[in-house]
Amino acid sequence: MRLLVLGAGEVGRAFARAVRLFHSFSDVTIADLSEDAAARAASLCGARSMKVDIEDAAALGAILRQHDIVVSTVGPASRFAVPLLRQVIAAGCHFVDVTDDPLPTLDMLALDAAASAAGITAIIGCGASPGIANLLAVHATSQLDRVDRLITIWGSRGDEKESPGNGVTAALRHWVEQISMPIPVWRNGGIVSARPLERVEVNYPGIGRVSTRLVGHPEAITLPRKYPSLQECLNVMDFSGYVNAALARAARGIRTRGLTIDEAAARLAAALDEQGGRFRPRDATSYIYHGIADVGRGKKWLPPLSAVAEGWQGRRQMVVGAALNGVIPGGTGFLTALPAVIVADMIVGRTIKRSGVATPEQLVDPEAFFFAIWPFLIDDQGAPLSTDEPAIAVTTATTSSPIRRSRIANARE
Repeated sequence: MRLLVLGAGEVGRAFARAVRLFHSFSDVTIADLSEDAAARAASLCGARSMKVDIEDAAALGAILRQHDIVVSTVGPASRFAVPLLRQVIAAGCHFVDVTDDPLPTLDMLALDAAASAAGITAIIGCGASPGIANLLAVHATSQLDRVDRLITIWGSRGDEKESPGNGVTAALRHWVEQISMPIPVWRNGGIVSARPLERVEVNYPGIGRVSTRLVGHPEAITLPRKYPSLQECLNVMDFSGYVNAALARAARGIRTRGLTIDEAAARLAAALDEQGGRFRPRDATSYIYHGIADVGRGKKWLPPLSAVAEGWQGRRQMVVGAALNGVIPGGTGFLTALPAVIVADMIVGRTIKRSGVATPEQLVDPEAFFFAIWPFLIDDQGAPLSTDEPAIAVTTATTSSPIRRSRIANARE
């Protein structure tokens, strides 16, 4: 199978590092608007490289028709996602991407009939969140007969060393977009508009109640397509008080001072850069104040990538938490790229056969997915998991009995 990777930025380079560990692709090409960036990424996995402008429809169409499957790491999704998927469908290629913007996600899902008619499979949002988070949610809901509330979570567990010094990355710019405008969430059985950074209390079994912040992401509006009984579905982030305050200042700068997304993202990058020389006295004061406040309040941390499902098992009301049983090293780029590689490998290997446009929870088998994730997980000491340790830790609680802990064993002989 001939694989085309569009984009050679942080996630594109991470994809190149990950794809060399898989052997389903007979030929790999990495393409980017920057020929040098494409060549650097291609050198990581022995792939071919080429320059491509994805806004040049004729040139891109010719390239797409030479490949069997396309993986896109190109952003912003609001600009490129839908036109690119239309071209992929016209070219007859299978498709995987890492879109994490909710509104383009809905527009892409609307192309399901066109993709089905073309006989191609397009699975969108195959990163960490969305992606891994969606499938953790599926694991959590598997413990329940009926699901009423579902929350996907991403955060730092207080370790925010990756943020400083990185400057205005595409991820940071996207973050600012999603906290500066109303976001779609699922409440009272339908999609409604919500205020970003709204406080949301998460009751995570074994940890307790933790105050988090609402953020715009696709999981909140795609998971209800699989679970129609949901009354509420949200995506939240769990960061330190200082990061929350910095995000709130960035959002206020857009709303009240007329800052552009790029200007607000630059100020946020500076506020998070306590070791890079751009930390202002006000930032330092806020950093110290919120650090003391977090300690004083006994701040509890949620697993950095996890999901919580609330509902019923028979006549018992239950809450179920599901999280990766370890971490995936390599930074956020690799954490985003690895799921895309796994899903592309599943499509090529015909593990996923249905055509159309879908999100991971609709077509990806969680058991097979986490079987593929397991070899990459390491524990808190940096050691690989032992053969008797599962890929996912599941914790449950009922309203009428003490919290109990259990684990879903990883699928392997």
